[in-house]
Amino acid sequence: MRSSYSVVLVAIGVMLGASACPQSHGREAQKARQQAAIKSVAPSPSPSPAVDCVKAKCVALTFDDGPGEHTPQLLDDLKNAGADATFFMLGQNIQGNEALLKRMVQEGHEVANHSWSHPDLTGLSSSAVRWEVERTNKAIQAASGVRPTMFRPPYGSTDERVGRAVAMPQIMWSVDSLDWQHHSVSTNVRIGTREPRSGGIVLYHDIHKETVDAIPQVLSNLKRRGFTFVTVSQLFRGQKLRPGHQYLQAERPKPKPKPSRPLTPSGTPSGPSSGAPSGPQSGVPSHAPSGVPSGVPSGTPSGTPSLPPSWIPGPTPPVPG
Repeated sequence: MRSSYSVVLVAIGVMLGASACPQSHGREAQKARQQAAIKSVAPSPSPSPAVDCVKAKCVALTFDDGPGEHTPQLLDDLKNAGADATFFMLGQNIQGNEALLKRMVQEGHEVANHSWSHPDLTGLSSSAVRWEVERTNKAIQAASGVRPTMFRPPYGSTDERVGRAVAMPQIMWSVDSLDWQHHSVSTNVRIGTREPRSGGIVLYHDIHKETVDAIPQVLSNLKRRGFTFVTVSQLFRGQKLRPGHQYLQAERPKPKPKPSRPLTPSGTPSGPSSGAPSGPQSGVPSHAPSGVPSGVPSGTPSGTPSLPPSWIPGPTPPVPG
């Protein structure tokens, strides 16, 4: 009789356990699916073909403030075009998007640091700047398996003190799409097609749908102009970037000038030893150098970084998207 009573209690317990928390079982199953999706993407990057940007016409497309809801579409478009890009991400947007970071790395893109919460770093203490940078580096590395080597200051706002605190190369831009301001597909296409030059860095934001919708046409148009799409690291390959310094674009080294011809051929002089020469000596340059090398950067990007009206610098500014 006692044994039968125990069996009944066990049966009731099993029934209660099966029906008590169906929601918790659902959450556990969803979490398991998310973890499986993250693990299904290999964290190791696929090797990108070596590109010599001294010879090739290279451009680096960069995307700020993500990852976001439109980033998967952007990755699809980049993959279809065979284009590499660099993603300057906010640390606070990484949780829940770990699979996207793994995919970026696996498909040959570069993951980079854009701070944790998008503050104006010049208004923070040096220790607060270091916290913004290091916390984001750790989050990106934990999600993707790769530690960032590039940093972009929010709003492009930086100075020497911030640069020392960041202690990473600060990547600015030579072309500013201003996509956060106009939210126009056609304007994004026009700027992204016409303004890039060889060695240029183009600024977009993958949190805006109009930007992502414009990228396929931008890629197609730039391909017709002969551009090769590279990451920022690929763009500066062979150059040592200094921590804290700002970089607007990559410059092609100027070719070495050919040696000038000798004034007179070796051997017998061309005229009598006495008397003045009958005309200008051969081999003398016909013009003097201008004094300003053509490859020196202008020092300012084509679009001056400006604060979006919806983003008020402060301890906890809102993040668009």
